[in-house]
Amino acid sequence: MCRAMELQPHRVRAIFFLGDGLRDVDESMADGAELYSVQGNCDWLCAHLALTERICELDGFRILATHGHAYNVKSGLGALISRAAKADADVVLFGHTHQPLLETIPAGSVIGDRTLEHPIYLFNPGSIGYGGSFGTITIRGREILFSHGEVR
Repeated sequence: MCRAMELQPHRVRAIFFLGDGLRDVDESMADGAELYSVQGNCDWLCAHLALTERICELDGFRILATHGHAYNVKSGLGALISRAAKADADVVLFGHTHQPLLETIPAGSVIGDRTLEHPIYLFNPGSIGYGGSFGTITIRGREILFSHGEVR
């Protein structure tokens, strides 16, 4: 996590840890940034340390963070998309598959009984522990940019 922060061109304001390895996460690693962490399916020994899902607002964007196992993301994203629509999330951060992904559900899409008024961005940073990938989100006004990086 620290190496990924060093690679950022600007000061990191928030860090999202998306589960599996929660016992290794320490507030001091955040170096002054807000730390949001969720429990993964391999975090059962420290389940009392974090929620399985978090919703927060950053710069006007509503972010849903989850590990993804509770939504069976290895079998598809339908359940996660439904949850995001119900939560009125702009961004969904998830892990579990260890595969980097960025997918957009466009405004106007019908999800269950809801028609989206804004797009939903599904972002999986991959896994810093398995393969060395991480994700970066940059927010400038109402523009949000997503990128993947690697540590070696």
